[in-house]
Amino acid sequence: MNVTFSLDTDSDATVWPAMPLLGEGRGAARDRKKWAVRTAELLWALVDDEPDKKQVKKQTKMLAFELDAVAEQLPRTVPAHQVFLYVPDPRREFLTFLVHAGPSEGDVDATLDELVQKNEPGAAQDPEVIDFDTDRLGRGKRSIRYFVAAKAEAMCVSVNYAWRIESLGIDVIVRTVGEDIGWITANIDEFDAFARSLFVNLET
Repeated sequence: MNVTFSLDTDSDATVWPAMPLLGEGRGAARDRKKWAVRTAELLWALVDDEPDKKQVKKQTKMLAFELDAVAEQLPRTVPAHQVFLYVPDPRREFLTFLVHAGPSEGDVDATLDELVQKNEPGAAQDPEVIDFDTDRLGRGKRSIRYFVAAKAEAMCVSVNYAWRIESLGIDVIVRTVGEDIGWITANIDEFDAFARSLFVNLET
């Protein structure tokens, strides 16, 4: 059975904005650019301790460019059904949280272990895997995995969430990856709170 769905959240949309996946074409490019500009302007409007208006204008344009570039790149490079951003402060690099879903297959524990990359080759150490059941999405797991990215040749960390949504017969993954290990690991509680806020919106 095919189920069309989307994940939604009641987390602060100024910290966790959704990124549109608009596809190819001139119209899509125009819509991405509009979204990037609006989002950058909104995020920088919330910064109240930057007195230099010229600097704010420059930083707003830079953030809009970065948002547009990432929105154009995804999901061509990495499969995703949805993308959320983590932008607690527009003055630092934002994180992308990619959402992917597929039909439920196999044993629950074994599948969730695979989805959170518990035994994925290339880890610098055994990933930290915990049960991560939520009231809204059901049975799940979360892992923190350290690895060396082949292209960047740098140590990276991924935070991976996976759930089996029995009522829909689907498994859902939410994942972020980055090189700023200290900052990412310091914000795990915020990521966990966001993950617990996620719920399914069925589309008719």
